[in-house]
Amino acid sequence: MAYNLTSKHELYVGDNNIMLKDRVLYLGCFGFATGVLLRSFVRVDLGGIVFIGLVYIFLIFLSPIIVKKNHDVSISIFALAFLLGILRFHIADVPPPAAFEAQAGKNVSISALIVDEPAKNGDKVKLIVETGDETGAKIDIKGPKTGIVVFSKTDLGFHYGDEIEISGKLEKPANFMTDQDMEFDYVNYLRKDGIFYAMHDPKIEILSSGHGNPVKRALFSVRESFDAAIGKAVPAPESIVLGGIILGERYAFSQSLRQSFMDTGTIHIVTIGGYHVTLVARWIMDIFSFLPKYAGIGAGVISIFLYVIVTGGAETSIRAGIMATLALVAGATGRMYMAGRALIIAATAMIFINPFVLAYDVSFELSFIATIAIIFLSPMIEPYFQWIPWKWLRDIVAITSSMYFFALPFVLYRMGNLSLVALPANILIVPLMPLSMISGFMTGFAGLVSPAFAVLPGKVAYALLHYQITAIGTLAHLPFAAVAIQNFSLPFVVLVYAVFFWIFWRAYGHAGDKEVRMENGSDKAGQKIRRGILLIPLAITLGSAGFLYYSHFMSNQAAEARLQDLLHAAAAAEPAGTFTPDDRKTSADCKIDGPYPDHSCTPGAVFADATAADTCVAGYTATVRNVSAKTKKEVFEEYGMTYPQPTGAYEVDHFIPLALGGSNDIANLFPEAAAPIPGFHEKDIVEVFLQGEVCSGRTTLGAAQRQISTDWLAVYGNIPFEKIQQIKKKYGGSAVQ
Repeated sequence: MAYNLTSKHELYVGDNNIMLKDRVLYLGCFGFATGVLLRSFVRVDLGGIVFIGLVYIFLIFLSPIIVKKNHDVSISIFALAFLLGILRFHIADVPPPAAFEAQAGKNVSISALIVDEPAKNGDKVKLIVETGDETGAKIDIKGPKTGIVVFSKTDLGFHYGDEIEISGKLEKPANFMTDQDMEFDYVNYLRKDGIFYAMHDPKIEILSSGHGNPVKRALFSVRESFDAAIGKAVPAPESIVLGGIILGERYAFSQSLRQSFMDTGTIHIVTIGGYHVTLVARWIMDIFSFLPKYAGIGAGVISIFLYVIVTGGAETSIRAGIMATLALVAGATGRMYMAGRALIIAATAMIFINPFVLAYDVSFELSFIATIAIIFLSPMIEPYFQWIPWKWLRDIVAITSSMYFFALPFVLYRMGNLSLVALPANILIVPLMPLSMISGFMTGFAGLVSPAFAVLPGKVAYALLHYQITAIGTLAHLPFAAVAIQNFSLPFVVLVYAVFFWIFWRAYGHAGDKEVRMENGSDKAGQKIRRGILLIPLAITLGSAGFLYYSHFMSNQAAEARLQDLLHAAAAAEPAGTFTPDDRKTSADCKIDGPYPDHSCTPGAVFADATAADTCVAGYTATVRNVSAKTKKEVFEEYGMTYPQPTGAYEVDHFIPLALGGSNDIANLFPEAAAPIPGFHEKDIVEVFLQGEVCSGRTTLGAAQRQISTDWLAVYGNIPFEKIQQIKKKYGGSAVQ
C-alpha cells in the first residue's frame, strides 16, 4: 500500500482531498435524488423552481454569516443539486397529449407501433404500443406520440415492430388495491414508461411488420425462438418458471403459482434482477478460478453481458446487469468502498435518464437495495456461516440472508407482506439457481439447433425446476407461511436504514489508517461488535412488524364480533328464517347509488323454494343461472347506460346472489361497477363469506339475504383481511353469485 511509502503529512493531505471529493459527490447525488423524490409527490411549477433558485442564490451569500465558512460549499452543492433534481423531473413530467385526452372514454380507431416484446399468457396477450405522427396515427387521433397498454384476448402472432390498427375504447388507467390491501400506483407505474392510456379487448388488425429498431427486433426474435425451444423441451409449469428465471417472464404465471412465490419470498428469482445474475456470474468465476484473478472477473462480466443480450436488451435487464457488475467486482476485489461510490453514480445516472424510476419503479428500488446488500452486508455476515464447509454454498447463503434482512423493511413498507418461510425457502432454492440457469441456457441454445439436442439438458432443467416448484408449493401451504403487515411506518424504515448505513460507514470507512487496521486484521474486535450491532436493525424491523401484526390480530377479533352482531340482528328480523324483498316499483330513470342499485328498480328477488341445503350444494349456481344477453342489455338501458361496457368495468350483478338463493328476475339485476372500490369484486367476497356462514350453520339463509340487500358494505368492512385473502386465493377473483 502507498501508506508505507508516503509521509504522514502527505497521507493526511491525500485523505482530505479524497474526503472533499467524496463529499461533493455524495452531496450532489443525494441532493439530486432528494429533489427528484420531492417533485415526484409534490407538484412544483416553473415559478416554484425559479423561487427555489432565488432561495439558493440567497443562501450562497448568507451561508458564510450563519454557518461556519467551510460548510457553505456543502450547502451550495446540495441546494444546487436539489434544484436540478426538481428541474429534471419537471422536464420529464410531460402531460398526456391534448388530442388523446379529448378522446379518453370514447371509442377510437388508432394505428400504432408495438414498441416492446408482447407478453403472452396462453391466448391472452399484453401489448405496449406507441402512436403519433412518427408511427402513423392516421385515423381518429393525430398528434404527439403517446404510449398505450393493450390487453387482448386473442393473440394474432404479434411481434415487436408490428404496426397495428386498434379499434376500441380508450381508457385512463386506474390505481388498484394489491392482495395486501395496499394501493398500487398503477397510473405512475405506467407513466414512467410514457404510457397514459389502456385499451381492453379492442379489435386489432396487423397492418405491417418489420418496423422499430432493427437490433432490438433481432434480439427479441432470438429471445422468442429461445423461449420456444425451452417450451418444447420442458413441460409446464417448469418451463414457465425456467423462462422467468432466465428471461424474467411472469405474465404467463397462474395466479396460484405467482402467489406461492410471493408467500415464500422467492418472487425475485423470476424477476430480471442483479441478484441471480450475480450468483451465476460468481459461479462462472469459480469455474475459471484457475485463471489469473482479473481473467476470472472478466469471465463473470462477459457472462452478465451475454445475459443482457439473451433477455433482449430490455431496460430492466440492462439495469440489473449494471448492478450485478458492480456487486461482482466489489466481491472479487474487496474494494467495497469504491463499489459503493460507483453504485451511487450508476443509480444517479439512471434516475437522471428516467426520474420516474426513483419513486414509481419497485424493480429499480429493489435492484439498488439488493446490490447494497450484496456489496456491503454479505461480507459482514459471512463469518456467521463458517460452519458451511463449501465456500460457494457459504457465499450463496450469506448473499441470500443479507438480501432478506436488508430488503425486509422496504418490502414491508411498499408491499406489506412478511414471509416467515422466506429464508429457508431461499436457502433451499437459490443454491440450485446457477445450475437451473446453466441447464436452461443449454436447453434453449441446443433447442435452437435441434429439439433432439435439447432433450438431455431439458430433463436436467426439469428435475431442478420440479424440485424448486415442489419446495415452494410445500412451504407456501404451511400455516402462517406469510402474514400481511399493514401500515408499516416510514419512520421505522428510515431508522432501520440509518442504522445500517452507519454500520457500513464504520466498517468500510476509507480513511487511510482505518483501512490499514482492517486489512491487517487488528480491528477484529470492532468487526465483532459491528456484526453484533447488525441485530439492532433486524430487531427494530421484526419488533415493529410483530407489534403491527398483534394490533391487527386484536382488530380482527373485534371485527369478527361486530360481524356476528350484524348477522344476529339480521336473523332477529327474520324469525321464520325467510326473507321477502320489496316489490319493484319502477323501471324508469334508475340511478346507481354508489355500490348499491336503485331500490325502486332493483329491490332484489329470491327463489321462493330455495333452501340453505340447496344453495350449499357444489355447482348449484350453474344449474339456476339464466340471464340472457337481451336481459343484460335491458338492465343497462334501465340505468341509462350503453351495452356492452368495456370488459372488467361493469357486470350485470345479482343483487341477492344466486349462491344465497337470489333469482334471475330483472328486479334482482343491476349494472355494478368494479371501481371505485368497493365494487363488484368486493361484493363477490361478501357473497362467498355469507354463503360460508350459511352453510356452516352460523346464520340463516334469510338473515344473509337481508344483510346483503340492506348493508353489504358493513359486512365487507369487518371481514378479516386474512379471510379476504383466502377467498381470493380459492376463487381467483372470479365472481361467485
